[in-house]
Amino acid sequence: MKLDIKKATKLSNDILQSLGLDSDEARLITENLIEAELVAKKTHGLVRLITFKSQTDDHRINTDKLDLDIVSQTANSLYINGHRKLGMPIIYKSLDLAFEKIRKSKVVCVGLKDIGVSGYIGAYARKASEKNLIFIGFHNSPGGLVPYGTIKEMWGTNPLTVGIPSNDVPVILDMASSQITWGDLLVAKNEKKQIKTGVAIDSSGEITTDPTKVTDGGGLLPFFGHKGSGLAFVVELLAGALTGSRVGNDVSGGWGSFYILLDPTMFRTLTDFTSNVETAINELKNAPKAKGFKEIFFAGEQSSKLRKKHLNDGFFDVSDNLYQSLMEILNASK
Repeated sequence: MKLDIKKATKLSNDILQSLGLDSDEARLITENLIEAELVAKKTHGLVRLITFKSQTDDHRINTDKLDLDIVSQTANSLYINGHRKLGMPIIYKSLDLAFEKIRKSKVVCVGLKDIGVSGYIGAYARKASEKNLIFIGFHNSPGGLVPYGTIKEMWGTNPLTVGIPSNDVPVILDMASSQITWGDLLVAKNEKKQIKTGVAIDSSGEITTDPTKVTDGGGLLPFFGHKGSGLAFVVELLAGALTGSRVGNDVSGGWGSFYILLDPTMFRTLTDFTSNVETAINELKNAPKAKGFKEIFFAGEQSSKLRKKHLNDGFFDVSDNLYQSLMEILNASK
């Protein structure tokens, strides 16, 4: 079904506030969920409200009033304790503070400890690129990735996210270390569908296409074996160990986030930098195409085009099953 963006925004806000979150926190979480829907990243969109409902019921989400706890800060750094609250509002608020600092420092490093799920990280990279800043982010997360060579899930799907401004559409790379994301499992489970073969295992270490068997003691496999596993480990250390958050299964804590903002004008003028970015984009777009390819896309291009289309249309598609589930949550709270 087609869901009006304004209606979707109200629905999300209403559900989140019914779970005990204050209006400001609900607004920022909703902003991230809607951004995910706009680029068709359904795994990080409205489906997450179902998980948030179960997590608040189990008291795994801190629903106390959002009050940003800055542990320490310098002219070019911020260190924030999230106290197990959902990560999206904390990341958005930390960005606002970092944007202020970078006016003078040109480089800002931000560490967030003990936060809940980070959400759609590409939205943060886009926000930075709109201010002509480079964003480099490392976020560990729930969602069991099985390292190469073992059958035990140890890390999250641990994405690497990079945003680079251009003269038009920003370059945004937002990739998980796993072949599919934990959100893909949630979507498949909610839609009662199978996942692709070869991307996940069950609790016995056998390949499975049943999302329920993956969530019940199984795990997701890294992309390209040892390469994805290596990336996941590095992200786990930078997001977890560096910030004093959870690392693997043996270091307890909430989830962590570490990101860097860079002002390209510390080296050259913005015009010169973005001009080179555009030249690189054009060279890629105009390169000889391999058989079966009609167009070559750079990282983030298709998502940006889809986002623009949905904003112009005023709606995006959601499944009937998801909409029904969300309405059940909302109606149960009344």
